[in-house]
Amino acid sequence: MLKIRIIAVGRVKERYLQEAIAEYVKRLRPYCKLETIELKDEGMEKEAIRMQKYADKNTFIFDAQGRQLDSLEFASFVKAKGESAPITFIIGSAEGISGKLKSQAQLLSLSKMTFTHEMARLFLIEQIYRACMINSGRSYHK
Repeated sequence: MLKIRIIAVGRVKERYLQEAIAEYVKRLRPYCKLETIELKDEGMEKEAIRMQKYADKNTFIFDAQGRQLDSLEFASFVKAKGESAPITFIIGSAEGISGKLKSQAQLLSLSKMTFTHEMARLFLIEQIYRACMINSGRSYHK
């Protein structure tokens, strides 16, 4: 089964976002083991130290300068990367992520637009669900 870990700075405070995230997490259960780790918002350098322990060759950081994928490309990406090892996605705080940590992982981007880290988490989880639907031949994507 596909294993994905999301490392995110801060908690999701807005109830409507919490509910939307919970819905996609529920939908993902048959397809993916999803773990979310929330880190305290305490500045880029301290956050980077905490994030470092989760970083490996299958770690991807979301950053405005990262590589953008459409949903079909993301589905292929998840399938290829998740076959052999768990995937870790990192979403930073409003300050971003330290350059040192960015240099140790591949960068992805959800969009050229800027989103709150809370919304980025929802968008990422929805795209993971969409990728699972695409990869299992389901019609959700259309």
